[in-house]
Amino acid sequence: MSNQFLPIVESIATGTPQHTVYQTDAAKFVSELYGVGQHQERIEKIYKNTRIETRHLALDLLTDEVVDFCRQPGNIKQRMDLYAEHAIPLATKVASKALAIATARNRQERPTDTTKIEDEIGLIVFVTSTGFLAPGVDTKVIEHLGLRRNIARIPVNFMGCAAAITGLRVACDYLRAYPHSKALMVCLELSSVNSSFGDNLNDIIIHSIFGDGCAAVVLGARDEANIAAANRLVIRDNFSYLVEDTADGIVLDVQDNGITCQLSPQLPGYIEAGVDPIITNFLSEHQLAKADIDLWVVHPGGTRIIEKVQRSLGLRDEQVDDSWEILREYGNVLSCAVLFTIERMLIRLDSSNNFDPLEPLTGLAFSFSPGVGIEGILFEKY
Repeated sequence: MSNQFLPIVESIATGTPQHTVYQTDAAKFVSELYGVGQHQERIEKIYKNTRIETRHLALDLLTDEVVDFCRQPGNIKQRMDLYAEHAIPLATKVASKALAIATARNRQERPTDTTKIEDEIGLIVFVTSTGFLAPGVDTKVIEHLGLRRNIARIPVNFMGCAAAITGLRVACDYLRAYPHSKALMVCLELSSVNSSFGDNLNDIIIHSIFGDGCAAVVLGARDEANIAAANRLVIRDNFSYLVEDTADGIVLDVQDNGITCQLSPQLPGYIEAGVDPIITNFLSEHQLAKADIDLWVVHPGGTRIIEKVQRSLGLRDEQVDDSWEILREYGNVLSCAVLFTIERMLIRLDSSNNFDPLEPLTGLAFSFSPGVGIEGILFEKY
């Protein structure tokens, strides 16, 4: 009987646009836009409570010129043009970095192998919820990086912060069917091109938490009998669950001046109530309990998201440190956020050398989509 092939993460790379915005500067600028007095104090408090220190943006939102543009009605075409202008070079740069990392690791294992990884990519998955164009960004990545012209292309759109998990599921399904091929997933989010600066509390909250970024993952497959020698992150399974009666929790919409996101005040409560039973049930299907999970990758979507997940699952503070670090340094970069967190976790583990690769660490990563949906993966780190 042949051994089972399991999807593995060959490499992860991340990147951000050029503008770095300090949260204290953003709070001051936005509070002055919306007025003074009690209203101003409330805005500054909202920004402070995010626990974000810096964000990275394609558009410098702390300029009057950009604010004037963002407040114009009916300019969605110009916004999507800006999305394309910034998305294509950033996606190409980060995808190229991911391919280079995967190539270097493979050369260490097989020094005599001269196969170009670009020729091994059989699938590209492009993920975004902040822009749309066709031909898509994936076609430009194929052109600029010299990927094969006959590779499969799959877009994952409007799945919000959980879209990277959805993309990983698609890539894993492909690799189980074609284990001798490789897959490339690129997540690209540019919330800044959709900023509107409307006179409502939701817009203020949105402007205080979302950042821009890109993450790319190269995936392959290995024979389970030899998986320990790979020293990689192995994706064992995935789950997807649509929580009942939570449709108002996260709502994405397309308006004449861009893509909007409406977050319900009930969202933290939905998450706190829904996460534990869903994850407990999923783990039980694998004869696992929460105590068996060594690594928790919680979507760094905001302070109340992390806090409610931690409370629901009974996690210790140190178990969500990576999520807090990413939120503090980047804000919520939507689909990219969970990959930024996985990358940070892997860097930390690879530098510690405190675990035996023959005794892998078991991990769970998950995020949230409009629905409200909870999407996750069960993995092992060798």
